[in-house]
Parts: sequence; structure tokens; C-alpha cells
Amino acid sequence: MVRLAAVAGLLTWLAGALAADCGLPSGTQAARVAQVVDGDTLVLGGGQKLRLIGIDAPELGRDDLPDQPQARAARDEVLRVVQASGWRVRLLPGREPRDHYGRRLDHVFDRDGQSLAEHLLRRGLAYQVAIPPNDRFADCHRLAEDEGRAARLGLWAAPALDAASLPRAAQGFQRITGRVQAVRPGRKATRILLDGGLELRIAESDLARFDRDRLVALPGGRVEARGWLYRTRGEPRMRLRHPTALRLM
Repeated sequence: MVRLAAVAGLLTWLAGALAADCGLPSGTQAARVAQVVDGDTLVLGGGQKLRLIGIDAPELGRDDLPDQPQARAARDEVLRVVQASGWRVRLLPGREPRDHYGRRLDHVFDRDGQSLAEHLLRRGLAYQVAIPPNDRFADCHRLAEDEGRAARLGLWAAPALDAASLPRAAQGFQRITGRVQAVRPGRKATRILLDGGLELRIAESDLARFDRDRLVALPGGRVEARGWLYRTRGEPRMRLRHPTALRLM
């Protein structure tokens, strides 16, 4: 019985490892990179802008704003990898091929078949962002990010924002921790209310990806959420699209 249990455990581990494989898949296409804009944005040889699927890297400063922490390190690391690949990469287009800015959305791999997103996550130079339907490598990205988090590399050397004392100037992509006051299911969305007034929203169209029993059990506990912070009538809001955007503390 012990041997059977060990074999079953090994098979489960192997299944998880295979599901989390970020290796080069079939169906990729070659492309030339003309410019590395930042840690998650490239310009291809034909002038098309491309956004890496699966991550959000810190922003370089513009409009008199300073660089976000680790922004130059992320840009420089992507530049190093692309240069080492002879400015040639392989692309796997997302199921949703463009974002609302018209940029291409692709999984990007270097000449050795290494995922650029996985590479940055493992070094703590980007946060995982899984946005369906472009969430094919979400399990792999989560494991890569966990490595960077455990080693406190890059972005993980700094604490998350606290929902109870959220700066009014906070905007854009953020990682926020807080205590859950209440979870309120609704017809259009389930709302998770944190101390300080931050409302995490899971739209009904995304709810099937989440464990509802775990959501109901959240009040009183602490969570970490990541996503784009916006405000409605001055109150902070964040939409959660995928379970990887919400972590129990």
C-alpha cells in the first residue's frame, strides 16, 4: 500500500510538472525584434508593438514621473536575453491576439526555447498576470513567480501596499494586502471588501474559475491581490480575472 501511495504521489507530481511546463510549444513563428521598450513590451521588425502575455513589468518613467522600482533592471534583462538570441525570437500568439491598444499579445521565447515571461518572473522582475483566455501558461508562471518570491528577489524585496492605508495617488498595476471585511455575491459580480475601502470585484463571467467555497470563507482573513487599481466615485476598485490574482496570506 505504501509503494502504491508513493507511485500515485509521483504520478501526481509528474502531472503537475507537465501542466506547469513553460517550454517551447509547437506552432510558434520566428520574428525579429527591432527594439526592447521595457520589461514587457517589444517592437518587432515590421514596427508592430508586442506585449508579452502573462506578466506585468514595472513602468519606466515618463511625463515627469520617475521609474517604478526594478523597471530598468527588467528592461535591461529582456534586452540582454534578446541580444543573446541575435534579436530573433519565437512567438506564440494569444487566443486573444491583441489588447485594447492594438498591440500584439504573444508568448515570447528566446533562441533556446526559454519563455521570457518565466525568465523575468523567476528573477522577481515582473508580476504574474493571467487574463483569460490568454492563460495557457498560468501554472508555470505561478511556479516561476513563487521562486522569485521565496528568494525575495527584485520586486519581492519591497512590501506590498496596505489596503487600510492606501495612498490616494496609488494607481496602475499594484500588489495590495489587506484584511477581508466581507464577501458579497451579486448578480453581476462578487465583491470582496477590504479594510480601508478597497473593493475587489470578480465579474460573473470570471467567477467559474474561482473556488466559491474559499471565497465565502475569506472574511476575517488576510489576502494579497494584484491587478490594475482604478477608482469609482473616488473609491478604490480592482478587478480580479483569474485565481492567481488572489492569494491567502
